[in-house]
Amino acid sequence: MKTNYALGLDIGGTNIKALAVTPDGRVLGQTVVSTGDTGKRGWHLNVRRAMDEITCALSQPPAWIGLAAPGLAAADQSSIAFMPGRLPGLEGLVWGKFLKVSHPVPVLNDAHAALLGEVWCGAARRSQNAILLTLGTGVGGAALVDDRLLRGHIGR
Repeated sequence: MKTNYALGLDIGGTNIKALAVTPDGRVLGQTVVSTGDTGKRGWHLNVRRAMDEITCALSQPPAWIGLAAPGLAAADQSSIAFMPGRLPGLEGLVWGKFLKVSHPVPVLNDAHAALLGEVWCGAARRSQNAILLTLGTGVGGAALVDDRLLRGHIGR
C-alpha cells in the first residue's frame, strides 16, 4: 500500500531534523543528524543523508518536500537568499535541484515554518493570531495575524 507523505527538513546550526508526516499530520518517521557545519560546504550532504534515512525506512519517496532554514527565504521560496556567516553555500542553493526531485521544494525561514507547524497541528491549532520565538543555535521569531503569516517587505 502506498502512503502519500510529506517530508519536512529543518536545517539548524547544530542539527538537521527530518520528519515524514501524512496529510492529516500523523508522524510516519523522523531522524536527526548533525549539521556538521565546519565552515566548509560539506554540511549540505547531511541534509541528503537525513532525507535518505527517512525515504529508505519508508521504502518510497515523499510526495512533497518542504525545507526550513535560518536566514531570509528568497521571494520565489526556492532557496535562502541571505544567511551571512554560517552554513557556507546555503545562500542561493536551490533545494529542488540539489535534492534531485522533479517538483519544487518550498523553502521557508525556520521560525516561519515552526509557527505554521504549530498552527497546523500544535499549540496554536485553530488560532488566527499567534507569535513564536525560536531559541536554539540562533534566535528567531514569527507572527501570525488574522490568519496570515507576517513576512515584512524583505521576508522578516
